[in-house]
Amino acid sequence: MLEARYLEGLTYEGLLPRLWRNRDRVEAFYAGLPPLPPLPKAQRALALVEDWCPDSVQAIPVLARLPLEVRFFFRDENPDLAEAYAKEGKRIVPTVVFLDGAYGELARWHGPPEVARAFLREKKAEGLSPKALLLAYHEAFSRFAEAMLAEWRALLSP
Repeated sequence: MLEARYLEGLTYEGLLPRLWRNRDRVEAFYAGLPPLPPLPKAQRALALVEDWCPDSVQAIPVLARLPLEVRFFFRDENPDLAEAYAKEGKRIVPTVVFLDGAYGELARWHGPPEVARAFLREKKAEGLSPKALLLAYHEAFSRFAEAMLAEWRALLSP
């Protein structure tokens, strides 16, 4: 069941044309990332994302640079998956479900990473405008990419 549903998802190349707000930003983040080492045990990932979500915009290229098969789904277009992978009743984006070779679930991650949450709290306390906050958030992407990878590795480690 999950295998068939998974295969309906978009590859990174299939996702890009569907990103109308942040395609340039996603492609720039992707171009700035080196190929990444594999994650423990994970062979696939199912990712629930949205183009309007800055956390998704940052997670998409990181997932695409990992040596694993990834399928992307827009959360709002896939309520069955959003509900199946909700956290405490909330349909969070990004949500990443790491899978083994037989499509068995290894771990779930609901973004953003804690480092990004702390950054946002700090910058909001400084009184940044929403536009300045978003710009500062995207400029700190490399820190958040490293934090995502660390959180993913921790989830997947024995």
